[in-house]
Amino acid sequence: MRRRLIALFLGLVALVLLAVEVPLAAGYAQARTQELLIDRTGDTARLARLAAPALARDAVETLEPEVQAYARLYGIRVEVHGIDGEVLLSSAPGRASSATESQEQALAQALAGRRSSPPQTVLPWRASPVAVAEPVLRGSEVAGAVVTVSPAGQVVRDVVLYWALLVGAGLLVLGLVAVATWPLSRWILRPVRRLDDAVHTLTTGDLDARAEVGHGPPELRRLITDFNRMAEGIRTSSAQQRALVADVSHQLRNPLTALQLRVDALETGLVPEARADHRLAMEEIQRLTQVLDDTLAMARAQEDRSAMVAVDVRECVRERLRMWSDAAEAGGTEMQLAGDGSSWVLAPAGVLEQVLDAVLHNALRFTPGGTVGVSVDLVAGGQVELRVADDGPGLPPEQCAAATRRFWRGADQQNVPGSGLGLAIASTLVERCGGALAVRPARPHGLQVVIRLPRLEMAAPAPADRTVGQPVSGTSAHPPRTPGLAAR
Repeated sequence: MRRRLIALFLGLVALVLLAVEVPLAAGYAQARTQELLIDRTGDTARLARLAAPALARDAVETLEPEVQAYARLYGIRVEVHGIDGEVLLSSAPGRASSATESQEQALAQALAGRRSSPPQTVLPWRASPVAVAEPVLRGSEVAGAVVTVSPAGQVVRDVVLYWALLVGAGLLVLGLVAVATWPLSRWILRPVRRLDDAVHTLTTGDLDARAEVGHGPPELRRLITDFNRMAEGIRTSSAQQRALVADVSHQLRNPLTALQLRVDALETGLVPEARADHRLAMEEIQRLTQVLDDTLAMARAQEDRSAMVAVDVRECVRERLRMWSDAAEAGGTEMQLAGDGSSWVLAPAGVLEQVLDAVLHNALRFTPGGTVGVSVDLVAGGQVELRVADDGPGLPPEQCAAATRRFWRGADQQNVPGSGLGLAIASTLVERCGGALAVRPARPHGLQVVIRLPRLEMAAPAPADRTVGQPVSGTSAHPPRTPGLAAR
């Protein structure tokens, strides 16, 4: 943006310079041409007065010493023409036949008793010789004409030099403006950059993002102040909403638990016909309890700001697969792990385990007697990709994007136990780690959850007396040395 601002300033200054220098350049060329014309008109008139008695005596050759001396002194060709236009005397006889249209026009005007018209302005690309003609009068009659043909080289050189000075002065002004605009643009754009960084950070979910007011134009400082107030209002409102959800969920659990106990105690006194209704009531109470638990977990996931620690993703996956092995065996589901080596990421303590529990629970619930495959790989962009795929019924592509929305449940899953918050909580936790969670169809059928997290670069191996994690694939894996971070 700074370059665009400087380019705008320089463009405006360049337009002003063009508006000033173009008329100056044209005016100087016209003034030099007029100066040359005045000088040559006086000389031509003097030569015409000298030629009048010579033509009267028919002794035009007496003018030759004067004409030759003038031509040698000034480098100007002089011609004396008779009344019929014939060249009677020339300082350069060989050039008499090379008259240009402007010279012929000037001669015709002089023989008609008029002074020749002013020539066109001499320009670098239009540097034809300047012809000036004066009639030679005998009384009131025209006896001939004197024509001087002046080369325009000196005028062109003067014009080019003047124009070069104008261009140099313009470039110097542009340079000075650029030098002055650089700190000015920094002063103007520094608060804009601070505000842009704060807005970007705020949109990533960090509601604590604020922009420093600092120095800059008053309007921008006021804008930053208003933004900080708005961000503080958003953070406060969000915190109040999460606190409300957490408080309501927590407060509802006590009466709900009491209700469950009382309804459960009624079972012994029910008639056989009412036992089915009693069972349905208990199931609804358990479902409502699960919804409250998941809502409370979502609120805590959004407000948790625990410190980041180094986590070995592959070792974490192995641990969670061991924990879910009994549930998989009970449902006849086979779990597989693919990928080699350790992949370290930064995540709050327990977050990655919570994410894996939610994803594996969904996969096992919808894949009885099938296969759940888990892979950990390094992908482009310095990221670790964790993929959990099952061969269950899956979801249509249009429903995959909605699967991470809160309380979303598929049309064919309304009777399946759950609250619809598991993947939403997992997605929130993954975003807190700087990653992303996506739900996609698996091939040929089923569902896959793809989690991508920024990889933590490996450093030198840890000392022998520092044991971190377990060896993976027969090699010793240690987390990188990260200041302020504890290894898991």
